[in-house]
Amino acid sequence: MNYLSFVVLTKNTSNIPVFGPIWNLIVSFLGYVMNAIYLLLDKVGIPNIGLAIILFTLVTRIIIFPTSIRQQKSSRMMQLMQPELKAIQEKYKNKTDNASMMAQQAEMKALYEKYGTSMTAGCLPLLLQMPIIFALYRIIMNIPAYVPSVKTVYENVVNHIGVSDDVLNRLIQFGGENGLSTVLKQLHNLGVEDYDLSAQGNFIIDFLYKLNPVQWTKLSEVFPDASQVIQTAAMESAKINNFLGWNLSTAPSAYGFVPNRYWLIPILAGLTQWLSTVLMQKQNSAMSQGGEQSAQMMQSMNIMMPLMSVWFCFSFASGIGLYWIASAVFMILQQLLMNWYFGKKSDEEILQEAMARANAKREKKGLAPLDEKGVENRLRSMQDRLDTEEKKRMDLIAKQATKTKESTEYYNRDAKPGSLASKAGMVQKYNEKNEKKN
Repeated sequence: MNYLSFVVLTKNTSNIPVFGPIWNLIVSFLGYVMNAIYLLLDKVGIPNIGLAIILFTLVTRIIIFPTSIRQQKSSRMMQLMQPELKAIQEKYKNKTDNASMMAQQAEMKALYEKYGTSMTAGCLPLLLQMPIIFALYRIIMNIPAYVPSVKTVYENVVNHIGVSDDVLNRLIQFGGENGLSTVLKQLHNLGVEDYDLSAQGNFIIDFLYKLNPVQWTKLSEVFPDASQVIQTAAMESAKINNFLGWNLSTAPSAYGFVPNRYWLIPILAGLTQWLSTVLMQKQNSAMSQGGEQSAQMMQSMNIMMPLMSVWFCFSFASGIGLYWIASAVFMILQQLLMNWYFGKKSDEEILQEAMARANAKREKKGLAPLDEKGVENRLRSMQDRLDTEEKKRMDLIAKQATKTKESTEYYNRDAKPGSLASKAGMVQKYNEKNEKKN
């Protein structure tokens, strides 16, 4: 069974080995959240996929908010550390010997301790967010897999048209004639022996969920015996997928490159993504202080990320675009909130809080607490030790040079012209003369 098959199957058969049990746990949990939100909306009389996606996005942003705060704190620490970090890097810039490299690592470790952070503090929150972000896309693209009441709408159609080779061939032909080439890649896997009827039915549900109103009408012509059921499902699908006049199962690309109101979704997605990256760059100014290469990288991301948002939201169903917009809007609000919160704190307050957290961890390990003066003393002691070792090395070289000179003068003091000792003295003087020129 290939990887693509796992991606498109509904929940009861999704088991992606690449991510393992942790992935399944995250997806299942977020799937329950999505279902709970939709059921709540259904109870108040507005069962709508669009509202469910927005509320679902809000809940997930709240869930990962603590990791965003940690990432922001780490960025602020990096900003405070930057001058001292650069000083250490400049100090060992052209030193590649083992002793210098070890000394540089020791100084950097002590510096990170001084600021109560670590080299991986900024990466860890982002790594924690990645599985959740991937899980969100999985759920948004296959909502029937996680919301049983939505799945029922499409399951009724599957029960009436059946699951057979004839049905699958007709769906494949229908997809090819109606611009559903992406979904066809999923359907082409339906005939293999690895899939039972239940799995094949789930494939068809995934396929039906991606149909827009025009495609639903054409589908009833392909299966005239089930046209009434298909029309009923089409009306229910249009009702739950309608959001402010947009059908969320319709991709903006379905109308080609002719401007229409669906174009607003990728445009808004690009604009909100751009605003989000600009706000993040302003707060995380430590990145721009990392050198010209880092600044150019940030500028490239500010351009590429919004353009990628526009392209993806133009190509996929509008539901994905709505999620992208909602996510960017909540990120903007979240960033404004964090900018305000961290803007109230002085550098000294941020440093003291970081030191307190570091000391709490050290206390659990039975280690002595750190303080800024203590770390600075360690750095000073380390520098004194390096200076002492360098002085000893230079003194040794000087002593050796003195001994060599005294020995040469001793053996050459009574040398006769033309003797071997005289010639050796001439060679030495020649070498010394050339060394001075070089």
